Amino acid sequence: MTGEKIYLKENLSEENYPLMLQWFKELEIVQYVSFAERAFELKNIDELKVLLEEIESGPIFEIYDKDDKFIGYTSLSSIRENNECEFSVFILDKNYWGTGVAKEAIELTLDYAFNTMNMKKVTLDTSEFHERAIGFYKKMGFKQSDLIPNDRTVYHNGEWILSGTVEMEIKKEEFKN
Repeated sequence: MTGEKIYLKENLSEENYPLMLQWFKELEIVQYVSFAERAFELKNIDELKVLLEEIESGPIFEIYDKDDKFIGYTSLSSIRENNECEFSVFILDKNYWGTGVAKEAIELTLDYAFNTMNMKKVTLDTSEFHERAIGFYKKMGFKQSDLIPNDRTVYHNGEWILSGTVEMEIKKEEFKN
């Protein structure tokens, strides 16, 4: 799957695990994810692989820039019989934040979910404190469907605190490709 700035490649390549381990240990990158504390405490690639096996249960796509540099990944997991799944995107290389690659990665992954996997609805979740992501997902067409109070620990304003989870969704007919 190819966009203007990036392309997606299915599965995780062995050579990218060391870089992922390094990125997962950066608080600025993982501070709002539901597994932030665990990611920050990873000690080796084997622990990273165990974590990824637990949180990613469907297709994973590495994100590469046009110069073939690995910069993150997207995933579709928790695939349910009613043609729904969960989506996540991680632009792990901070040099690519704010450059439009997340938008392309989301569009390519949602296109795959809706048009290849025939999903009817795709959901995601993020911390209630991750206001930038919430606003961005809304611009991408996601709508807030729920707020679950105090169900994740995140690193916010210099400390580990309890956060609610904002659940969001987009339906196939709402996806503008």
